[in-house]
Amino acid sequence: MKKRIFKSMSLLAILSIILTSLVLSVFFSGEMYDAMKQQLRSEATYLAEAIESGGIHYLQRVSVSNNTRITLISENGTVLFDNNIENESAAENHNQREEVEEARKSGSGESVRDSATIGQKTFYYALLLDNGQILRVSHTMHSLWLNIFSSLPYVMLFAVLVLLVALLLVHREVQRIVVPINELDLEHPVDNIVYDELSPLLQRISRQNMLIYNQMKELAERQQEFSTLTENMNEGLVIVNAHGYILSINRRALQIFGLKEDDYLQKHILVVNRNLELKQTIENGLKGQNQELLLDLEGRKYQIMSNPILIAGHARGLVLLLLDVTEKQQQEQMRREFTANVSHELRTPMTAISGYAEIMMQGLVQPQDMKPFAEKIYKEANRLISLIADIIQLSQLDEGGSQFQMQQVALDMVMEEVEQRLQPLAEKKDVTLTMLAQPVTVQGNRQVLQEILYNLCENAIKYNKPQGTVQMSLQQLDGKAVVTVADTGIGIPVEEQQRVFERFYRVDKSHSRIIGGTGLGLSIVKHGVQMHHGEISMESQLGVGTKIIVRLPLM
Repeated sequence: MKKRIFKSMSLLAILSIILTSLVLSVFFSGEMYDAMKQQLRSEATYLAEAIESGGIHYLQRVSVSNNTRITLISENGTVLFDNNIENESAAENHNQREEVEEARKSGSGESVRDSATIGQKTFYYALLLDNGQILRVSHTMHSLWLNIFSSLPYVMLFAVLVLLVALLLVHREVQRIVVPINELDLEHPVDNIVYDELSPLLQRISRQNMLIYNQMKELAERQQEFSTLTENMNEGLVIVNAHGYILSINRRALQIFGLKEDDYLQKHILVVNRNLELKQTIENGLKGQNQELLLDLEGRKYQIMSNPILIAGHARGLVLLLLDVTEKQQQEQMRREFTANVSHELRTPMTAISGYAEIMMQGLVQPQDMKPFAEKIYKEANRLISLIADIIQLSQLDEGGSQFQMQQVALDMVMEEVEQRLQPLAEKKDVTLTMLAQPVTVQGNRQVLQEILYNLCENAIKYNKPQGTVQMSLQQLDGKAVVTVADTGIGIPVEEQQRVFERFYRVDKSHSRIIGGTGLGLSIVKHGVQMHHGEISMESQLGVGTKIIVRLPLM
């Protein structure tokens, strides 16, 4: 705006100077022309008086300017004297000249004749003398435009000087006009004291500012709500535009992709992960297709749901939702394995019971063999009952143990009871069972805690060597109750140690079948410890022995 004002005012000043110069030139040329005519009339009157007193000889002595011509014309029109003609007799008759004819009629006459070739005009003034002769005085001067062009250098010099002064004044005036505008406080428009013409604009800006402020405040609140929701989601959330550039990505999504919390906005989604399946899913999503993908990242399974943002039937963006389904997949796998294992484990004793019963029903068993057959049916039935009981207990622990009542339990007393119950089994297996316990009280369920200790010690005895040892210990350490069951048994290979807590998993299946058991003992132990918010760990060496450590919070 400042440049436009300066240019406009400068142009106006230049036009004003040019027009003023032209008007002055015309005015002064007219004034000069009128002054010349008046002076010529006066000279003619003066010369007429001098001729009447001194005769023609006066004219031969008078000195005039080069542009002034004096002519004396007789009554018959011949030229008696002409200061611009050397031979007056050769001059043409002048009685037909306009000014001469007028002077003979009225005593004086004048006329103006222009010369188109040389750009001049001549003013003629004639006076009738008393002796009938005509005195004509003429003066030649340049035309108006010639006068203007001849004075043009001076006019231009004058114009340049005036223009410089005008430009300086224009610059100062523009500064005076613009500075208050540049110093406007647009955050508080109505507080400005400036030109009245700007008041409607400033009031409108004030209303716009208030509207923008309210909209920005509402937008910020919504953005804060959106950020709070997305940042506290357990699922990853990524929003991209129609070209695949990230508009929003929450902290969980960065963790899933293994990225640091950096500024990934306006970067392409493939920057965070270049998986080909993910790339294809995003491309299909941006074409308007809903997509789902199961992606393996860092050993975990993620379900990625791609939902396009459709506006007027066209995909303008994409929402990616990333769900961690690792546990779900594992649980599903465990459920399938558990179902298969349960079916197998239940079928084995049921088949045995059914087979023995069928043989007895058909009378194929000798009376002396009835007792051994009945004993086998009894053992398989007990095994089936134990298996069902363990499955029920494990199902209850899977549900979080909400049906188990929690109370203060003297863990050392529970350990002593378990030691007494398992002493006969230890003697039968030729295993020495010892206990070393400090008085420790925990908050828990007595039945579940007893089951944990019983299963750990029973396994240590069953899978021990003849003349081996099993030592149970209990102590309070770092604010926790620490239970340790150590044996000198067959040990567990390193590659098997992470799986022994799985349901129905057996390290040595043939040996386990001979020993007996349901294969759910350690799985029940693991879930029971988790129900009490504890931790379980294992140390084992093949052929040397196994140590299992359980840490439970005190209260």
